[in-house]
Amino acid sequence: AGAFAVAGSRMGSESSSRSKLNAATPSAHPHASSHLPLDEITASSWYIYKITASIRPGKDLLLMDFVNRYLLPDAFGMESVGCNSTHLGGDYKVNFTATGSSSTNNQIHWVNGPILNGASVAAEWVKKILMATVGTTESREGMGLVYDSDTVTSNAFMHNKVQFYVPDLDGFAKKLDTAGVAHLKRKSTVASSSSDSTPVELGHLSIPVEAKTYEIVGPLASVSDAETLGAYDEWSAYECPSCHKLADDFETLQERYFVTDNTTTWKDSDTGEVDGRPQPMLVSVHVAVSSSQTLDDMRVDFAHLQDYTRAKWVLSTSHDATCKVASLSWESMPGVVIKYVQNNHDDLPSKDLLTEYEEVWADEYEKTFYSESKDHALPSSANWHHFLDTHIGITGTQGDDGGYCDDVFSALSQGLRNDAVGYATRDESDEIHLYVGYKGTTAWEYNLATGCSTDSISFGDICGCVAENAVNVYNRRMDTDVDSCPKPCWATDDGTRDDDECDDDSSSVYAHAH
Repeated sequence: AGAFAVAGSRMGSESSSRSKLNAATPSAHPHASSHLPLDEITASSWYIYKITASIRPGKDLLLMDFVNRYLLPDAFGMESVGCNSTHLGGDYKVNFTATGSSSTNNQIHWVNGPILNGASVAAEWVKKILMATVGTTESREGMGLVYDSDTVTSNAFMHNKVQFYVPDLDGFAKKLDTAGVAHLKRKSTVASSSSDSTPVELGHLSIPVEAKTYEIVGPLASVSDAETLGAYDEWSAYECPSCHKLADDFETLQERYFVTDNTTTWKDSDTGEVDGRPQPMLVSVHVAVSSSQTLDDMRVDFAHLQDYTRAKWVLSTSHDATCKVASLSWESMPGVVIKYVQNNHDDLPSKDLLTEYEEVWADEYEKTFYSESKDHALPSSANWHHFLDTHIGITGTQGDDGGYCDDVFSALSQGLRNDAVGYATRDESDEIHLYVGYKGTTAWEYNLATGCSTDSISFGDICGCVAENAVNVYNRRMDTDVDSCPKPCWATDDGTRDDDECDDDSSSVYAHAH
């Protein structure tokens, strides 16, 4: 029942959206091209460079400890993204590198934005998802974000997940079991190689973290505690077994892992010594989709990703027709796939709640981007919603070594307006970032690099000091003229804050992060 049949596929170069928008909309900038095809102006290679999720306000420090201890090596500690808004990250490895350094891309981010628009709604839904998944919103005293639960209920929300591969699962399993971290144990198989169909068993450790699941997958034979092997169950029919299976054979997974350099040195949370666990390698991102949505290639986000980023789309359906998966992949990112999973099995818990969750996202986006504000007359793309902080970030250096960046921005933003999709524009150096509120419970970020003219088309960098998360909005509201968002003293060690100004501030992160 879990096997898939491929219903069809479509290559990005022939997408329907492109037939409507087969040339770039002329840019207002003087060096802009005129009506060149998208294939000529857009980046030839695109890369997933970060996967981001929102968390409940004030859970950042607890999560920072949890990430390095149970999931991934810490990326950069915890940083202020303006005032008491923070983000933190974990480093994964992958066999491609986006523009810039792999040590500053290739990251999972979590955002704590207590004053951002929609923060309370996002937090309310994290609680609902936690109750459906682990049965509590509480953490164990002194154990970071380890939820006070011994069980995990597999449900529709757990299709919102990130999958990683490791060649040795043992250290991860022992850490989780020793601490009693709530997680699922499952198993699947892959072929030994492209020429040998002998199955190799893989273990799956599915770990709920706020509203998402993070899954470590590796050879089940690497688990040393034989007594725990019986706890690794086959994926049940209601869980859509085939969507969890890795796309590559075992030989390919192993080879890809070992030829890919680590991006950092993982330090043990307690000793500060080298941790010893292998750095996880990204293999897939899953997006949960309710029965109220479609998964065909005419869907707006799929069409845009094909048109502008050269994604390839394939739709698969299980033989019992209860589960459909739309997969997006890129030639520039071998071994990584984005899966939109629509699981309609009768026994799947929380299906109706997922539908309600999607409706809330749609309503919140409508209010954010298309309702008249009582407080200001800012353009639509100056606005923000905390749901946008749950996104997949994709980047590429646009055509002519970035020379066509403005043209791509013009074409993409016009395409979004044509399809009535709300988006926020922010910039960093000469990059334009479009955070796009597509239908569903995961946003996308297009990072257009490099060479963009940002003065007249963006609202500065992100800034968690104001609800709109934009430094230019902060400047208007506070009657200032700063290029970057103010940070509290605990987050500033580069001399940018006057010593007298910080004299009354405690040095404790806890005092200033929340």
